[in-house]
Amino acid sequence: MYEKMQKFFDDLSFTNFRYLFYFVTPNETTYYRVEDVPHFTERVSNWFLVLILLEAIVLNLTGKKRKNSLNDSLTSLTAGMLSQLPKFGGRAISLISYSYIYENFRLFDAPVDSVWIWFLGFLAQDLAYYLAHRAIHEAGVFWAFHQMHHSSEYYNLTTALRQGMFQEFGTTFFECLESFVIPPPMFLTHKALNTVYQFWIHNELIPKLGPLEYFLNTPSHHRVHHGRNPYCIDKNYAGVLIIWDRIFGTFEAEREEEKPVYGLVTNVKTFNPLYLQLFDFKELGWDKPRMKDSNHKDLFPGFLNKLKTVLMPPGYFPGVETKPFFWWRCMKDPTEGIPPIEEKVVKHNPRLNLWETVYTVAQFVIAIIAYKEFLPTRDSLSWITFLAYLGCIISTIQAIGYFLDKSPYAARFEIVRLLILITYCLYAENVLLTTVFLSALVYTYYLLLSVK
Repeated sequence: MYEKMQKFFDDLSFTNFRYLFYFVTPNETTYYRVEDVPHFTERVSNWFLVLILLEAIVLNLTGKKRKNSLNDSLTSLTAGMLSQLPKFGGRAISLISYSYIYENFRLFDAPVDSVWIWFLGFLAQDLAYYLAHRAIHEAGVFWAFHQMHHSSEYYNLTTALRQGMFQEFGTTFFECLESFVIPPPMFLTHKALNTVYQFWIHNELIPKLGPLEYFLNTPSHHRVHHGRNPYCIDKNYAGVLIIWDRIFGTFEAEREEEKPVYGLVTNVKTFNPLYLQLFDFKELGWDKPRMKDSNHKDLFPGFLNKLKTVLMPPGYFPGVETKPFFWWRCMKDPTEGIPPIEEKVVKHNPRLNLWETVYTVAQFVIAIIAYKEFLPTRDSLSWITFLAYLGCIISTIQAIGYFLDKSPYAARFEIVRLLILITYCLYAENVLLTTVFLSALVYTYYLLLSVK
């Protein structure tokens, strides 16, 4: 226990803090092997936690506590956990294909220790991120890989962690474009630092940053990106440098007279984590091609038109004008079909009683502990232990979503889940976890089923 606490505080170093802002030198972030590249996200994860707590305190002290909510923040944090589970060895999903292309098709041997190659890698990754980010907004069903990140009706530091589980499958193509020149360790380094940088720009506390607004992606610019106001749609795709949006015509400044209102164009009123991750695949890939007009005729007749719809912008319907960009088509007018912001915005916020809140937070803590234990050891676990960890983490996160929604299935799902976990813990002869889950079972039954 002491060692874990010591590591927690050791990770709150100034060096790890600098990673959040890309304040690094080429020399200190140059690695010759993929295995040598640090897990930057894990290194800064304790800073994530500290800054999230600090932001929540500031919001409450300054009378802005409506800028966050427990249910939304828990949903964002658990989404961040889910997004890390599909990664192989904790590394980028794209790394396998990237390394293969580099080893077999690179144009030349780039010197890994070259400062110029380091800066080229930085620019290449940032441009690749811009293109990938734009594609998963505009290229039809690819939006389903990313919409989870935009599903929050709030905009705070927890929103940065609200990621799609399968988003990297939708962005791998663009990252692999770098593989003809940039060595894999350098790609992995810049990909991680680019991602980490974007954490701190998810907040409403930091105002515009003067001259930095001209070339950096800032909280102000990214607030626009997350807005569902008509002027915010399909704008500000940048990762670190906003110059790409200025070059390609997708830049929009934040308007003082019309602050962004956050969420999806049509918000989904649920905290169900797996539903939020997956629902748009069905809506864009299945429901939309089968839509009919008022005369019950197909809006998209024929197989080719239906297939075309899957790859056209999410806002595309017959008569809507599009234009080409890279290999997809985007809306000629992104505001077309976007409704104005309603006069009174009502956010999804089911009220939990004290006992439900205590239990839900306790389950979140258990999920965090299991997640922290699982990540560094998953490559060395037996299959049954690996699946047990995975099942525990995912089912706990799903249970949290049911409780936050006050779903009628919450308690029943929880009882079944706990019985399965208790059975495994008895098999594994884990007395501590058996006791924990038995206590949770009793708590669930008597307080969540009986006390109404």
